[in-house]
Amino acid sequence: MASSGHTLGRGTDPRALARRIRRGCNLDRSLQRLGEADMYAVTVLEKEALAAFRREHPWLEFPDDIREVSVFFDDSGSPARLTAVAVGGEGLDSPADTNRFSTETVLALIRFAPHGKPMSWECPGEARVWRILEGLPTCDEMVLVDATVEASRRALLEEAYELVRQMAADAYRELAASARSQRESKRLREAALAIPDGLKDVNPENKPLFLEVDLWRLVAVIRDEALMPPDHEMPAAQELEDLDRLIGVADDNEAGSNSLIQTLFDLSPVAFSISTTGKNSSRYVRVNKAYLELVGKSWDEIRGQEMVSSGLVIGNGARERRLAMLDTVGSYSGEKAEIRNAKGETVSVLISARRLRLAGELYDFEVIANASDT
Repeated sequence: MASSGHTLGRGTDPRALARRIRRGCNLDRSLQRLGEADMYAVTVLEKEALAAFRREHPWLEFPDDIREVSVFFDDSGSPARLTAVAVGGEGLDSPADTNRFSTETVLALIRFAPHGKPMSWECPGEARVWRILEGLPTCDEMVLVDATVEASRRALLEEAYELVRQMAADAYRELAASARSQRESKRLREAALAIPDGLKDVNPENKPLFLEVDLWRLVAVIRDEALMPPDHEMPAAQELEDLDRLIGVADDNEAGSNSLIQTLFDLSPVAFSISTTGKNSSRYVRVNKAYLELVGKSWDEIRGQEMVSSGLVIGNGARERRLAMLDTVGSYSGEKAEIRNAKGETVSVLISARRLRLAGELYDFEVIANASDT
């Protein structure tokens, strides 16, 4: 992972961002090598990096007792949390109160993050939730009636939500215990009590409750899974071979309609994408050169990847609505949407799509036009 890729988004209010980042809890230092699943990307500024930071920013009067700073980034590359370690009176390490850092200091530390060591941090609670979500039963792996599949999914989703609810409540109690004023402590304790008891009680008005403790992403995924029908599994290798024979391959030496279809697919200036169906199990099956140029990726980087997890497709309400149209009417045309490219930049696009049966399986075929060019 390239540390230099972590930048502030356009239109970000620096002071609001600094307040949000400082609010991140002091986390246990369970740091491992970057590259494992279900982890936050972290840049750690240690002794030498902080010495350079102090030399380059003497006007900030950065505290001498801070010996380590960790900047956490979410899955879109945006800064999410900032924690620090201070040296105590007896030479022992202890979590530092980052609230004493000025807004200018927090933003300077984020900009200086590329000078640190890229690592990762796994939240055990979040990892448990993701394991539950990855293990949700699907239509293809359980030969059961729909009601049984739904009941099984609902039970697992309620279990996942209960884990997140407890994590949020614990985070609020910890924040309340370290609050600087009784008023703030009271507000945080009340927030903990306001967390919905069950998944069915979660609504958009609860979003700020979970955003404050950096858990809305998980809640949104769980809620969306509960609203969507069961996903389908990635087709077997034989089924993908059948699809290849149907479309053809670009370097096929045999002349014929199949190779012609593939050639037109690859030479088109419009981006095409074929994926499996499902909200959180939809995976790339085939894209053309125009799509790869649009997102700035190679086919080897996204082949078979889950589309939202790849970081290119944005999982939001607009995507849910488009998928619902495919589920109900089988197509849509000229829908405004946003995707991300390899740099993490948001790209405005227009998508037309149709759900097709190819080689005996259902796939989503998308035609994507760059709306920023129009």
